[in-house]
Amino acid sequence: MAVLLTGCGELQEVSGTVDKAQACLEATKIAGEITSKAVSLANNPQELEKALNDAATKLEDGAAKAGDTTLREAMEGLAKSYQNLDISDVNSAVDAAQRAAADTAKYLGDITQACSGS
Repeated sequence: MAVLLTGCGELQEVSGTVDKAQACLEATKIAGEITSKAVSLANNPQELEKALNDAATKLEDGAAKAGDTTLREAMEGLAKSYQNLDISDVNSAVDAAQRAAADTAKYLGDITQACSGS
C-alpha cells in the first residue's frame, strides 16, 4: 500500500510539472502575441480591446492550470492589467497599447522567473 501511495504522489508531482511547463509556454506565447498585436491594433480600439480580452481569458485559463502559485499570480496579474485598460477611442487605444506593452514586459519577467524556478 505504501508503494502505491508513493507512486501516486510522484504522479501528481510529474503532472504538476507538466501543467507548469504548459502554462509557462502558453503565458510566454500569449505575451509575445499581444505585444505585437497591441502595436498593430493601436489605431483600432474595438479590435485592440477584443485582443486584450481574449489574451486575458487565455491567461486566466492557463493560470488555473499552472500548478505553481507564483506563476498563477503573475498570469492573473497580467490578465487583470489587460482587463483594466480603458479603451474608448483611438487616443485611449494608443495609450492602452503602450500600457499593455509595458505591463507585458513587467509580468513577463515575473513569469520567466517563476518558470525558471528562481
